[in-house]
Amino acid sequence: MRIWPLFLKAPQYLSFWMLVDTAYVFLLFFFLHAIIPLSFSKFIFVHFLAIGVGSMVMFTGLGAGILWIPVLTFLDIRPSEAVAISIFTQIAGKGTGSLTYFFNGMVDVKTAVAFIPMALTGVTLGFLSSFCISRGYEQFLLYIFVAIAAYLLIRTIQSLKSPVPVIDALPVIPAPIIYAKSYPVVILSSFFTGLLSIGNTDWLIPHMTLKLKMPTSRAVATSLLIMFVTILFYLCLTCISVWQGYSSWPHGTHLLFATCSGVILGGQIGTRLVRIPWFERYQKHTFIVLLGVSIVHLLF
Repeated sequence: MRIWPLFLKAPQYLSFWMLVDTAYVFLLFFFLHAIIPLSFSKFIFVHFLAIGVGSMVMFTGLGAGILWIPVLTFLDIRPSEAVAISIFTQIAGKGTGSLTYFFNGMVDVKTAVAFIPMALTGVTLGFLSSFCISRGYEQFLLYIFVAIAAYLLIRTIQSLKSPVPVIDALPVIPAPIIYAKSYPVVILSSFFTGLLSIGNTDWLIPHMTLKLKMPTSRAVATSLLIMFVTILFYLCLTCISVWQGYSSWPHGTHLLFATCSGVILGGQIGTRLVRIPWFERYQKHTFIVLLGVSIVHLLF
Protein backbone atom coordinates (compact mmCIF):
# COMPACT_ATOMS: atom_id res chain seq x y z
CA MET A 1 0.00 0.00 0.00
CA ARG A 2 2.95 2.31 0.51
CA ILE A 3 3.70 2.31 -3.20
CA TRP A 4 0.62 4.43 -4.04
CA PRO A 5 1.95 7.63 -2.38
CA LEU A 6 5.06 7.27 -4.55
CA PHE A 7 2.93 7.10 -7.70
CA LEU A 8 1.01 10.20 -6.62
CA LYS A 9 4.23 12.14 -5.95
CA ALA A 10 5.97 11.00 -9.15
CA PRO A 11 4.40 13.69 -11.44
CA GLN A 12 6.02 16.35 -9.26
CA TYR A 13 9.41 15.40 -10.70
CA LEU A 14 10.58 16.28 -14.21
CA SER A 15 12.38 12.94 -14.50
CA PHE A 16 8.98 11.18 -14.34
CA TRP A 17 7.70 13.11 -17.37
CA MET A 18 10.94 12.49 -19.27
CA LEU A 19 10.67 8.77 -18.57
CA VAL A 20 7.02 8.68 -19.71
CA ASP A 21 7.91 10.62 -22.87
CA THR A 22 10.78 8.22 -23.67
CA ALA A 23 8.50 5.21 -23.20
CA TYR A 24 5.86 6.83 -25.43
CA VAL A 25 8.36 7.48 -28.25
CA PHE A 26 9.67 3.90 -27.99
CA LEU A 27 6.20 2.35 -28.18
CA LEU A 28 5.00 4.63 -30.96
CA PHE A 29 8.03 3.72 -33.08
CA PHE A 30 6.39 0.37 -33.95
CA PHE A 31 3.23 2.08 -35.26
CA LEU A 32 4.87 4.73 -37.45
CA HIS A 33 4.51 4.14 -41.19
CA ALA A 34 2.51 0.95 -40.57
CA ILE A 35 -0.57 2.55 -38.97
CA ILE A 36 0.35 6.23 -38.50
CA PRO A 37 1.30 7.97 -41.81
CA LEU A 38 4.36 9.65 -40.33
CA SER A 39 8.07 8.94 -40.80
CA PHE A 40 10.24 8.53 -37.71
CA SER A 41 12.56 11.39 -38.73
CA LYS A 42 9.62 13.80 -39.15
CA PHE A 43 8.14 12.55 -35.88
CA ILE A 44 11.36 13.24 -33.96
CA PHE A 45 11.74 16.69 -35.57
CA VAL A 46 8.19 17.75 -34.71
CA HIS A 47 8.37 16.12 -31.27
CA PHE A 48 11.50 17.99 -30.15
CA LEU A 49 10.15 21.20 -31.66
CA ALA A 50 7.00 20.68 -29.61
CA ILE A 51 9.09 20.34 -26.46
CA GLY A 52 10.72 23.71 -27.16
CA VAL A 53 7.43 25.40 -28.02
CA GLY A 54 5.70 23.96 -24.96
CA SER A 55 8.51 25.20 -22.72
CA MET A 56 8.35 28.77 -24.03
CA VAL A 57 4.55 28.90 -23.96
CA MET A 58 4.30 27.77 -20.34
CA PHE A 59 7.18 30.04 -19.32
CA THR A 60 5.92 33.24 -20.99
CA GLY A 61 2.20 32.51 -21.36
CA LEU A 62 2.18 33.58 -25.01
CA GLY A 63 0.05 31.73 -27.56
CA ALA A 64 1.87 28.94 -29.40
CA GLY A 65 0.40 29.80 -32.80
CA ILE A 66 3.27 32.19 -33.49
CA LEU A 67 5.63 29.19 -33.64
CA TRP A 68 3.34 26.36 -34.70
CA ILE A 69 1.58 27.81 -37.72
CA PRO A 70 4.74 28.64 -39.77
CA VAL A 71 6.20 25.18 -39.00
CA LEU A 72 2.99 23.34 -39.85
CA THR A 73 2.66 25.20 -43.15
CA PHE A 74 6.29 24.21 -43.86
CA LEU A 75 5.17 20.60 -43.33
CA ASP A 76 2.57 21.03 -46.12
CA ILE A 77 -0.38 21.70 -43.80
CA ARG A 78 -2.76 24.35 -45.10
CA PRO A 79 -2.90 27.53 -42.93
CA SER A 80 -6.58 27.07 -42.04
CA GLU A 81 -5.90 23.50 -40.89
CA ALA A 82 -2.63 24.50 -39.21
CA VAL A 83 -4.57 26.87 -36.95
CA ALA A 84 -6.87 24.05 -35.79
CA ILE A 85 -3.98 21.63 -35.19
CA SER A 86 -2.13 24.35 -33.27
CA ILE A 87 -5.15 24.93 -31.03
CA PHE A 88 -5.65 21.21 -30.37
CA THR A 89 -1.94 20.81 -29.56
CA GLN A 90 -2.10 23.58 -26.98
CA ILE A 91 -4.79 21.71 -25.07
CA ALA A 92 -2.29 18.99 -24.14
CA GLY A 93 0.58 21.29 -23.14
CA LYS A 94 -1.46 23.98 -21.40
CA GLY A 95 -3.57 21.36 -19.68
CA THR A 96 -0.72 19.63 -17.87
CA GLY A 97 1.22 22.87 -17.39
CA SER A 98 -1.78 24.74 -15.98
CA LEU A 99 -2.47 21.94 -13.51
CA THR A 100 1.16 22.10 -12.39
CA TYR A 101 0.86 25.86 -11.83
CA PHE A 102 -2.45 25.30 -10.02
CA PHE A 103 -1.13 22.67 -7.61
CA ASN A 104 1.96 24.80 -6.94
CA GLY A 105 -0.33 27.61 -5.75
CA MET A 106 0.68 30.06 -8.49
CA VAL A 107 -2.83 30.56 -9.96
CA ASP A 108 -5.03 33.38 -8.67
CA VAL A 109 -8.13 31.20 -8.28
CA LYS A 110 -10.57 34.07 -7.59
CA THR A 111 -9.52 35.87 -10.76
CA ALA A 112 -9.69 32.67 -12.83
CA VAL A 113 -13.17 31.82 -11.54
CA ALA A 114 -14.37 35.35 -12.31
CA PHE A 115 -12.84 35.46 -15.81
CA ILE A 116 -13.56 31.94 -17.16
CA PRO A 117 -17.33 32.47 -17.71
CA MET A 118 -16.56 35.69 -19.60
CA ALA A 119 -13.91 33.89 -21.67
CA LEU A 120 -16.36 31.13 -22.61
CA THR A 121 -18.93 33.76 -23.59
CA GLY A 122 -16.39 35.51 -25.81
CA VAL A 123 -15.12 32.36 -27.52
CA THR A 124 -18.68 31.23 -28.24
CA LEU A 125 -19.57 34.58 -29.82
CA GLY A 126 -16.38 34.50 -31.89
CA PHE A 127 -16.93 30.91 -33.03
CA LEU A 128 -20.51 31.62 -34.12
CA SER A 129 -19.41 34.84 -35.85
CA SER A 130 -16.88 32.88 -37.93
CA PHE A 131 -19.79 31.40 -39.91
CA CYS A 132 -21.22 34.85 -40.69
CA ILE A 133 -18.25 37.20 -41.13
CA SER A 134 -16.46 37.30 -44.49
CA ARG A 135 -12.69 37.01 -44.84
CA GLY A 136 -12.39 40.77 -45.49
CA TYR A 137 -13.99 41.65 -42.17
CA GLU A 138 -11.87 39.03 -40.41
CA GLN A 139 -8.76 40.80 -41.69
CA PHE A 140 -10.09 44.11 -40.35
CA LEU A 141 -10.76 42.53 -36.94
CA LEU A 142 -7.26 41.06 -36.98
CA TYR A 143 -5.81 44.56 -37.38
CA ILE A 144 -7.87 45.74 -34.40
CA PHE A 145 -6.51 42.88 -32.31
CA VAL A 146 -2.94 43.68 -33.36
CA ALA A 147 -3.39 47.39 -32.60
CA ILE A 148 -4.59 46.73 -29.06
CA ALA A 149 -1.90 44.08 -28.53
CA ALA A 150 0.71 46.62 -29.67
CA TYR A 151 -0.68 49.16 -27.18
CA LEU A 152 -0.44 46.59 -24.37
CA LEU A 153 3.10 45.75 -25.51
CA ILE A 154 4.15 49.39 -25.21
CA ARG A 155 2.54 49.67 -21.77
CA THR A 156 4.32 46.50 -20.64
CA ILE A 157 7.66 47.87 -21.85
CA GLN A 158 7.03 51.09 -19.93
CA SER A 159 6.24 49.07 -16.80
CA LEU A 160 9.80 47.70 -16.81
CA LYS A 161 10.94 51.06 -15.41
CA SER A 162 8.92 50.40 -12.26
CA PRO A 163 9.01 46.63 -11.71
CA VAL A 164 7.45 46.90 -8.23
CA PRO A 165 4.26 48.97 -8.62
CA VAL A 166 2.89 50.86 -5.68
CA ILE A 167 -0.73 49.88 -5.02
CA ASP A 168 -2.76 52.57 -3.30
CA ALA A 169 -6.39 52.40 -4.41
CA LEU A 170 -6.58 48.65 -5.02
CA PRO A 171 -7.37 47.50 -1.45
CA VAL A 172 -10.19 50.09 -1.17
CA ILE A 173 -12.03 48.90 -4.29
CA PRO A 174 -14.11 45.72 -3.81
CA ALA A 175 -12.93 42.78 -5.91
CA PRO A 176 -16.18 42.37 -7.93
CA ILE A 177 -15.88 45.95 -9.21
CA ILE A 178 -12.28 45.37 -10.28
CA TYR A 179 -13.27 42.19 -12.11
CA ALA A 180 -16.28 43.84 -13.75
CA LYS A 181 -14.00 46.47 -15.30
CA SER A 182 -11.89 43.65 -16.74
CA TYR A 183 -14.78 41.72 -18.30
CA PRO A 184 -14.72 43.60 -21.65
CA VAL A 185 -11.02 42.73 -22.09
CA VAL A 186 -11.64 39.05 -21.30
CA ILE A 187 -14.70 38.80 -23.58
CA LEU A 188 -13.08 40.67 -26.49
CA SER A 189 -9.79 38.75 -26.33
CA SER A 190 -11.67 35.43 -26.18
CA PHE A 191 -13.88 36.58 -29.06
CA PHE A 192 -10.78 36.67 -31.25
CA THR A 193 -9.85 33.19 -30.01
CA GLY A 194 -13.16 31.84 -31.30
CA LEU A 195 -13.05 33.85 -34.53
CA LEU A 196 -9.37 33.83 -35.52
CA SER A 197 -7.92 31.13 -33.19
CA ILE A 198 -5.65 33.70 -31.50
CA GLY A 199 -4.72 33.08 -27.87
CA ASN A 200 -6.37 35.42 -25.35
CA THR A 201 -3.24 35.40 -23.16
CA ASP A 202 -1.71 38.06 -25.44
CA TRP A 203 -4.18 40.49 -23.83
CA LEU A 204 -4.80 38.92 -20.43
CA ILE A 205 -1.20 38.83 -19.18
CA PRO A 206 -0.48 42.56 -19.81
CA HIS A 207 -3.90 43.46 -18.41
CA MET A 208 -3.34 41.48 -15.20
CA THR A 209 0.13 42.89 -14.64
CA LEU A 210 -0.79 46.50 -15.45
CA LYS A 211 -4.36 46.83 -14.16
CA LEU A 212 -4.68 44.11 -11.52
CA LYS A 213 -1.06 44.61 -10.34
CA MET A 214 -0.23 40.90 -10.43
CA PRO A 215 3.36 39.65 -10.51
CA THR A 216 4.25 38.41 -13.98
CA SER A 217 4.62 34.78 -12.89
CA ARG A 218 1.16 34.80 -11.26
CA ALA A 219 -0.42 36.54 -14.26
CA VAL A 220 1.10 33.95 -16.61
CA ALA A 221 -0.13 31.03 -14.50
CA THR A 222 -3.65 32.46 -14.17
CA SER A 223 -3.93 33.44 -17.84
CA LEU A 224 -2.77 30.01 -19.01
CA LEU A 225 -5.43 28.27 -16.90
CA ILE A 226 -8.09 30.56 -18.41
CA MET A 227 -6.70 29.92 -21.89
CA PHE A 228 -6.70 26.15 -21.32
CA VAL A 229 -10.38 26.12 -20.35
CA THR A 230 -11.16 28.42 -23.30
CA ILE A 231 -9.49 26.27 -25.97
CA LEU A 232 -10.94 23.11 -24.42
CA PHE A 233 -14.38 24.65 -24.86
CA TYR A 234 -13.34 25.73 -28.38
CA LEU A 235 -12.55 22.07 -29.15
CA CYS A 236 -16.04 21.08 -27.95
CA LEU A 237 -17.58 23.71 -30.24
CA THR A 238 -15.50 22.43 -33.16
CA CYS A 239 -16.55 18.82 -32.52
CA ILE A 240 -20.22 19.85 -32.42
CA SER A 241 -19.76 21.82 -35.65
CA VAL A 242 -18.18 18.81 -37.40
CA TRP A 243 -20.89 16.50 -36.04
CA GLN A 244 -23.63 18.80 -37.36
CA GLY A 245 -21.92 19.05 -40.76
CA TYR A 246 -21.12 22.77 -40.62
CA SER A 247 -17.37 22.18 -40.95
CA SER A 248 -14.92 19.36 -41.64
CA TRP A 249 -12.17 17.85 -39.52
CA PRO A 250 -8.73 19.24 -40.47
CA HIS A 251 -6.24 17.10 -42.38
CA GLY A 252 -2.80 16.40 -40.95
CA THR A 253 -4.12 15.39 -37.54
CA HIS A 254 -1.58 12.53 -37.50
CA LEU A 255 0.97 15.18 -36.47
CA LEU A 256 -0.84 15.42 -33.13
CA PHE A 257 0.90 12.16 -32.14
CA ALA A 258 4.16 14.13 -32.19
CA THR A 259 3.02 17.59 -31.11
CA CYS A 260 0.78 16.71 -28.15
CA SER A 261 3.33 14.44 -26.49
CA GLY A 262 6.08 17.00 -27.01
CA VAL A 263 4.20 19.95 -25.54
CA ILE A 264 3.23 17.89 -22.49
CA LEU A 265 6.91 17.44 -21.63
CA GLY A 266 7.70 21.02 -22.70
CA GLY A 267 4.91 22.32 -20.49
CA GLN A 268 6.48 20.64 -17.48
CA ILE A 269 9.86 22.18 -18.33
CA GLY A 270 8.37 25.66 -18.75
CA THR A 271 6.58 25.61 -15.40
CA ARG A 272 9.86 24.75 -13.68
CA LEU A 273 11.84 27.55 -15.33
CA VAL A 274 9.89 30.05 -13.24
CA ARG A 275 11.37 28.51 -10.09
CA ILE A 276 14.87 29.56 -11.18
CA PRO A 277 15.52 33.15 -10.01
CA TRP A 278 17.36 34.22 -13.17
CA PHE A 279 14.55 33.03 -15.46
CA GLU A 280 11.90 34.56 -13.20
CA ARG A 281 13.72 37.90 -13.31
CA TYR A 282 13.59 38.00 -17.11
CA GLN A 283 10.18 36.39 -17.58
CA LYS A 284 8.52 39.70 -18.47
CA HIS A 285 11.36 40.58 -20.86
CA THR A 286 10.92 37.26 -22.66
CA PHE A 287 7.18 37.83 -22.90
CA ILE A 288 7.75 41.28 -24.42
CA VAL A 289 10.10 39.91 -27.08
CA LEU A 290 7.78 37.05 -28.05
CA LEU A 291 4.70 39.30 -28.04
CA GLY A 292 6.49 41.68 -30.41
CA VAL A 293 7.39 38.79 -32.72
CA SER A 294 3.80 37.54 -32.47
CA ILE A 295 2.45 40.92 -33.60
CA VAL A 296 4.82 40.94 -36.60
CA HIS A 297 3.78 37.35 -37.41
CA LEU A 298 0.08 38.25 -37.34
CA LEU A 299 0.66 41.17 -39.69
CA PHE A 300 2.81 39.34 -42.23
